[in-house]
Amino acid sequence: MLDQKVCQLSSSLSSNILSYTFPQNFSEEKKRFFAELEKKEEYNPKFIYAPRNPLFNYFSVSPTFNVYKNELKELLSEVGRDSLGLIYERKLLDLFDRLELVRSVGTANFSTNSESYYGSIDKSALKLAEELVQKETKFKSKTISMNRAKQVINSFLKKKKLKYKITMRPHSSSSFSVNIRTKNIFINQDYVFTKESLKRLIAHEIESHIYRYENGVRQPYLIFAKGLSKETLKTEEGLAVYVEEKKKINTDLQLKNYAGRVVAINLALKKNFYDTFISLTQYFSKEDAYNLTFRAKRGIHSQEEKGAFTKDNVYLKGYLSVKEYLKDRSIEDLFYGRYAIEDAPLVFDVDGLKKPKYLPEFK
Repeated sequence: MLDQKVCQLSSSLSSNILSYTFPQNFSEEKKRFFAELEKKEEYNPKFIYAPRNPLFNYFSVSPTFNVYKNELKELLSEVGRDSLGLIYERKLLDLFDRLELVRSVGTANFSTNSESYYGSIDKSALKLAEELVQKETKFKSKTISMNRAKQVINSFLKKKKLKYKITMRPHSSSSFSVNIRTKNIFINQDYVFTKESLKRLIAHEIESHIYRYENGVRQPYLIFAKGLSKETLKTEEGLAVYVEEKKKINTDLQLKNYAGRVVAINLALKKNFYDTFISLTQYFSKEDAYNLTFRAKRGIHSQEEKGAFTKDNVYLKGYLSVKEYLKDRSIEDLFYGRYAIEDAPLVFDVDGLKKPKYLPEFK
């Protein structure tokens, strides 16, 4: 069955870009950066990335890669021209593009491949971002112990009958995230929760990402849980931001953070790590400016050069497209599984889809 073949191939390919762009020496280089900054010295971190899967090393001569490449080509020849066939085609083309992106981590082509995969910065999103980063945002919230935060998350999961587990991890570029395939909710071990950030984790990771995945699993085709075209991430993250806004979760502060990511990418495409950081300190604390710079520069061949990892561009761009799309549509239309707004016309042309079981709740 084509559905099973495509999904098995998707699972077998090691294409999680974030696992390759987080450097092994992150903590050491961050300490050195701030030590040099104290001395008023310019320093561009020298990040070391984990060895890549052999599939991506010696890319053009890897026999393993050629096997996958031939399988992808064979599958492409099998898809029909109906809506379901076009959905599989989009997924297979997405796999090709992601492989190209992963193999280029730490090389001179990474920034160009990243921009090709995630898209260029949208002018309207950049304009909004530049307005948002200049806003003063004051926010205070009582902190919550990690044990208490875990209790609240687990209680929510139990209530919704979702079997996910919380896993603590060393520092990562995201304070918390979810791996829907392994059913893990990851939280940085040094993260300090507030009431607002706890609500945001539930809204963003569970009521958006996990809900879409679980609804996709219930569909007659597993492809709806795997994600369709490469635009899926833009809708996925944009929808999560939209859900946060609808729930009135610290909107100004969080939107400024998302806006900072867009501004950071725009700067990083033109500047080195240090100069990007300095520019961002106009709007953010040194700690936040460093984290935003790192997110924009991770995976780049040399931090002394211009170039950016443009993934974070999708949050604000996706938010704007989701907001526009939902002006005259129900939010339910984006919860039948994991797909992009661009895929929706094909999705709703597929017979036998089941209504979403999980939907975010708004008061």
